[in-house]
Amino acid sequence: MGAGPQQGGRIVQLQGQAADGPAFSIELVTPATATELLSRKRPSAGDNATAIAAYAEAMREGRWILNGMPLILSRGGVLLDGVQRLRACIRAGVPFLTVLAQNIPDDVLHTIDQQRRRSFAGVLEARGIPHAHALQSALVKLIRYDDGKMLRGAGTASWSRMDRVLRANPDLEQAVKMSLESEATALSEAVRTPLLFMGFRVDKGATRRFLDAIAWPEKHSPMEPGARIRDLIDITRGDPATRLKPVTLFALCIKALNATIAGEPQRSYTWIDRTANPTKGEEFPALAGYPGLDDPGMESETEETARSLQEAVERLASEENVFPLAIESISPQQAEAYLAHNSRNRKIVAAHVDAIARDIRAGNWMMNAQPICFSRSGRLLNGQHRLSAVLQAGEAIEVPVMRGLPEEAYATYDIHAKKGPQLGAAFDHFGDRPLIAAAAVLLWKHELKPAGTRNAKPTPAEVMRIVEQHPRLLEMRTFGRKMIEFGRGSVLAYAAYCIERDDPELGRIFVERFESGADLPRGHLILELRKRMQILRRERTSQEEQLRELLQAWARFKEKPDLERLGRPRGEA
Repeated sequence: MGAGPQQGGRIVQLQGQAADGPAFSIELVTPATATELLSRKRPSAGDNATAIAAYAEAMREGRWILNGMPLILSRGGVLLDGVQRLRACIRAGVPFLTVLAQNIPDDVLHTIDQQRRRSFAGVLEARGIPHAHALQSALVKLIRYDDGKMLRGAGTASWSRMDRVLRANPDLEQAVKMSLESEATALSEAVRTPLLFMGFRVDKGATRRFLDAIAWPEKHSPMEPGARIRDLIDITRGDPATRLKPVTLFALCIKALNATIAGEPQRSYTWIDRTANPTKGEEFPALAGYPGLDDPGMESETEETARSLQEAVERLASEENVFPLAIESISPQQAEAYLAHNSRNRKIVAAHVDAIARDIRAGNWMMNAQPICFSRSGRLLNGQHRLSAVLQAGEAIEVPVMRGLPEEAYATYDIHAKKGPQLGAAFDHFGDRPLIAAAAVLLWKHELKPAGTRNAKPTPAEVMRIVEQHPRLLEMRTFGRKMIEFGRGSVLAYAAYCIERDDPELGRIFVERFESGADLPRGHLILELRKRMQILRRERTSQEEQLRELLQAWARFKEKPDLERLGRPRGEA
């Protein structure tokens, strides 16, 4: 970063520091530096003329205030957020002070303005990590095992935690590779991989012996634990009614591996799921000597550590131009305490809280570089929606918390550019991004919106999931773009998708004739629809009105298609 003639202060990072973790600093950005940073922006990052003008005016008039909102650079040096401020700096021709966040994961930063990939495995694939799906599956099971939730139907761990655990346990990637190369294929890979990882942390020789006995039972004594498990697999695999569930097989393998390590083979290995049989069931077995995953984010938040952090914050906050920052795991209780300092803040938008809470509950939240901001007096300046979402979701999230900012910063947050639904990095060079995203939003509103949700829009993660799960909707973008004189492209694309999905054969005829308008007899329903849609387009009617007109016409056509008048019997190619 370029140096400037003035010193804007410094950030003291109290928690969350690691060699490969996020790094925060305060920098003076000059127009020349802004130009260099913009050369690193994502291809899909566009300009917002209104935001640029507002920022530039504030910078020229000396009203720009350090408010904690950062320019964000990925681990690879890609500019993830800050395009409008950098454009404004160039337009104003003056430098500005800002927080700079570096070393942020660019492939999972969906909580700023981009979409997450369909799964954490997609993130790993984008990083070039082999066997991504097997690695994700092992992570999920190992985290559930550590949390004691193998029997409780727990969902997938958050991406944030899986990412952190993976970096802290590099031997897991090697365990996956060894598992996929293992000859013990009779044992499901979903069980074999986490078992191999756990076993190697206890006794590598015994674990190899156990897997070898599963692969080649004839080489071992009939009482060998691995051979007994192989017999059980062979006996039960033929009948779906008796085939062992993965959780049951995992539990039996842990018992048998314990026997292998202890040198105390048993005649049989049994386990009854306590959730299925509360009377005779057992807790999920533990592998003797297994220490668990290394998870640097699971440090105990004792009263002593909390008090130490508070003392450090108070000490630093008394220093001029020093801004304490900590990456905190904010529980619902902590969120409630922080919201108690939310005086004279903007009105909370319930739909925005709902959307964030859905992402938190779904495990889609990833710690990004946008901090919860407090003034020097302790007033909450920014972050009320995220804190409210934590309360609503009932789950903790990781987030930077920055303190010591000027009270005047409060007024600056509203001019930050709002970002609508966009597609992810895989679509950065795709020309129809806004149309596709808008069509996905329509599908969500009409088919997926949770009951009772208030004035909601889908989260970025939900938009991307829709696009990936409805590939034909993506293909309909061409129809929507070609028919723009008859309505909004997103409405036409979504309507055509609904019509074809409702009746593929008849729907295709309807869409084709609506598109061409050819060979339609006078007064035909489709011809009248074309005229009506052009009128609605000129009158700039809403999306809902246009969609309703299209679907009502389709319903009438479907009820009485009268294909003979079109000269095309049903079933004709």
